[in-house]
Amino acid sequence: MEYTRTYSIRKGEYFADALKRAGKEFIPTNCIINKLLPGLGATHCELIAPRKSIIIEPNVPVIESKAKKHKNALAVYKGVTVRKIIDFLEDNHDRHYKLLTTPEGFAKIKEAMQTVGIDIYEECFILFDECEKLVQDVHYRDSIREPMNDFFLFQNKALISATPIIPEKDNRFDGFARVLIQPDYAYRQKLKLITTNNVLETLQEVIEAKRGTVCIFCNSIDSIDSFYRLIPELSNACTFCSEDGQYKLWKGNRRKKSMMITELERYNFFTSRFYSAVDIISPNPPHVIFISDLFGATQSVIDPATEAIQIRGGVNSVTHIASIRPDLECMSSTEIDDWIRGASTVYNNWKFQLARTSNIGERTLLQEAIGENSYLPYLDDKGKPDPFLIANFYEKEQVKRLYTSTDLLCDAYRQTDYFVFSHEERLMPVSDNERMAIQHRLAKKKRTELIVRKLEEMEKMSRTTDKKLQKRYQRMLGNLITSTADRYIYDCFCCFGADFIRQSDYNENKLRTALNASSEHTIKKSAQMRISIQRTFPIGSELSVQEAKSMLKQVYKKMGLNTGRGITTKELEQYAEIENNRNRTERTIKILKFK
Repeated sequence: MEYTRTYSIRKGEYFADALKRAGKEFIPTNCIINKLLPGLGATHCELIAPRKSIIIEPNVPVIESKAKKHKNALAVYKGVTVRKIIDFLEDNHDRHYKLLTTPEGFAKIKEAMQTVGIDIYEECFILFDECEKLVQDVHYRDSIREPMNDFFLFQNKALISATPIIPEKDNRFDGFARVLIQPDYAYRQKLKLITTNNVLETLQEVIEAKRGTVCIFCNSIDSIDSFYRLIPELSNACTFCSEDGQYKLWKGNRRKKSMMITELERYNFFTSRFYSAVDIISPNPPHVIFISDLFGATQSVIDPATEAIQIRGGVNSVTHIASIRPDLECMSSTEIDDWIRGASTVYNNWKFQLARTSNIGERTLLQEAIGENSYLPYLDDKGKPDPFLIANFYEKEQVKRLYTSTDLLCDAYRQTDYFVFSHEERLMPVSDNERMAIQHRLAKKKRTELIVRKLEEMEKMSRTTDKKLQKRYQRMLGNLITSTADRYIYDCFCCFGADFIRQSDYNENKLRTALNASSEHTIKKSAQMRISIQRTFPIGSELSVQEAKSMLKQVYKKMGLNTGRGITTKELEQYAEIENNRNRTERTIKILKFK
């Protein structure tokens, strides 16, 4: 973005200070402001400005927290009625009232003002805060752009963010000034990027190294749920998320969760609704961790140029743990240009043909094609290309592309000029993709083949004397061996090796039989077995064959061996020298000495 105005800001100053030094009492109109740094108090600046304002925030948490601090402010979101807004307007008509609202709540404000006879476009200044969300969230939250047609009708209006994104093809912004709030001091934040093939293990290692409060940002409830289950330290974490996310966590287990930021726990999860405009306040600066779990949830990608920057308040450290997927499907800007151009041509031809034909067959098929196609998600309710939806298409694909290569992701961080950036690669013998394939996707034999291969690759690690590596091995083994059948595979691997399992054609029954035989052999050779035999069969004792069999069976039973098969006195010969005799009625044996 090229800037038409630049206002400097000094260390320790707030947004309002920078405006005043530039000769501005409050936020100027018809401008797009890049405040560059989050948490400068831009919303507060408008809340105390001597004018009536509508402030649009992307999510509820920030609206409630800011409205509570100002007596002449009303938070408008789901559940706040038009009647309540009308009462507020009537009670505060002679004050500089402030209406903080979600995009979805704007329609209620408009209706309330029409009811009491207020010209909304003349009376109020409108500010769209964290305006990048108009582009980033519109693909799954269509209602976020609902106020935009009205936005351009306001006489006084502005958009603001630390990371603004404006649709390039929307000419309604042509007359807007581009304003940069430029710090005149060193402001860059340290960030460590860890690229890995195993997000689960890397997260566990990272949190173990942190002391104090940890805030983990992950835009996937499913990933968060798996971290709860597989990382013991996180079992008492609290998740701050939407109502839908809370329900999913509740179904899994009655875990701590909240829609509003309350007192932080030792470990805390945050979903995307808390990425922007939310102040996370802790007595001690928290450690911030971003998770991009590409194999568990591709929607967990984080844009280094926007979402990673939206950290508010002091932090102890910032770490981004990301998996890389070279096979991730994404389109380049040129490919998107071609796709949109081609789709637009076909779509408009269909509409043209429909207007010309009266044939019922042609009309039916054309109406079906027009009403159900992949170009429709990029059109507004009038059937015209929507600049925000199209900008979202470009932005989504651009961010996804970063996660196909470590170099691309590192370059993206360097280009932000916001971070003092460092990078580490952690590759594990078992990747997230392999772990999930073993647990959920593979057929029985393929699963066993993969487990054996991973055990071979981990064999060297199992013998390490390095405590950290040994801990890593034990955790990875625990996530690899998760069932009784897996335990047979592991025990066979330890006893006989990988080649034996392959020669058994990965057959579970063969492995069980081999293990049982091996276990019996080990028990019979044990010192404890020798002691039991010596106590039961003293030297010089003479017993009938039947008595000897019965007594040997009792010894085996106490040692946990199988006694269902035939037992002979011949088995005593591995422990003692015996003499076989026969009297008039039966055969006998005599214990001569122990071996």
